[in-house]
Amino acid sequence: MSGAGQDRPIKIVGVGPLPPPVGGTTVSFPQLQEALAELPGVSVETINTNGIRGRGVVSLVLFPWMLFRIFAAARRSDVIALHCSSTALHIVGILAVLCARLARRPIVIRKFGGSDYTDLASWKQRLAHFAVSHADLYLLQTKNLMARARARGIERVAWFPTSRPFDPSAPPAKPQCRRFVFLGAVEEAKGIRLIIASDGRLGEDVVVDVYGVLGRDISARDFEGCRQVFYRGILFPEQVPAVLADHDALLLPTFYSGEGYPGAIIEAYAAGLPVICTRWMDLPELVDESSGILIEPRSAAALVEAMRRLTEDDAEYARVCAGALARRGEFSLCHWAGRFVDYCREAAHAG
Repeated sequence: MSGAGQDRPIKIVGVGPLPPPVGGTTVSFPQLQEALAELPGVSVETINTNGIRGRGVVSLVLFPWMLFRIFAAARRSDVIALHCSSTALHIVGILAVLCARLARRPIVIRKFGGSDYTDLASWKQRLAHFAVSHADLYLLQTKNLMARARARGIERVAWFPTSRPFDPSAPPAKPQCRRFVFLGAVEEAKGIRLIIASDGRLGEDVVVDVYGVLGRDISARDFEGCRQVFYRGILFPEQVPAVLADHDALLLPTFYSGEGYPGAIIEAYAAGLPVICTRWMDLPELVDESSGILIEPRSAAALVEAMRRLTEDDAEYARVCAGALARRGEFSLCHWAGRFVDYCREAAHAG
């Protein structure tokens, strides 16, 4: 953390989604809020945006109430920090910017995921662009999204990747790869059917464990009859480190349209696990040949070949394990919480 993060006391109002359900955004946001609260000279207040949209008439009551809460919290704070996805920018983004301007407070907008608001309908794009253009800082999860925002004339933009807490001590080295794990939404777009298709095509002692919430297009029945690929149920964030420690490599053969920097990859690096994932969207920013294997999307054959590469070549497996461990410091929650405070202080000082 830079020296700017310890200059003076600051109060940050964090507006974002809390669990349930447990997922990428509802893990990252509360983890950051907790990390900020532990820093000296920093106080935080949290306003939960989860469960407001898509509830019909109820939303008509909840939106004004949220607007009032954001405005009231802004008046007693130094900075508003909105954490949301692209699909919420045209609604919550506009409301948060309005509250910030009425309260005469700076606002930082942190966008989750790898999708861009340019994928929205044209009128939603205009509203979202207005919101981020009037923010004091726009934080994006991938470097490609940051470059695209600058190309659209948004100057106050910075990189803010997914981060996770981890034990700084190095995990014990693993001599061979036999146990693969998938963590995340268990749905077709995440490559689950490709993983299931690997069953019976690997060494007899190879196992693949799948953890996460079942999606609408995948059920527990899809795993019936599998001899090597098993659905193990839902994991809570506090259970993830122990599960990763019991496995040798992470699988993520995704072609999900909103993929950014998945928390599962950051958590795998923290545990010293290499990653097999697709060359999809901005994932090559996060995984390269030093820390895993990139494969073509929607290719079951490529997935099996990559898995065999790690299970049959112990030297190659040791190499990518070392690379994964070397990269974990880039995504330390401790570092990025400090950097977030720096960003907020800079915004408050500029305002």
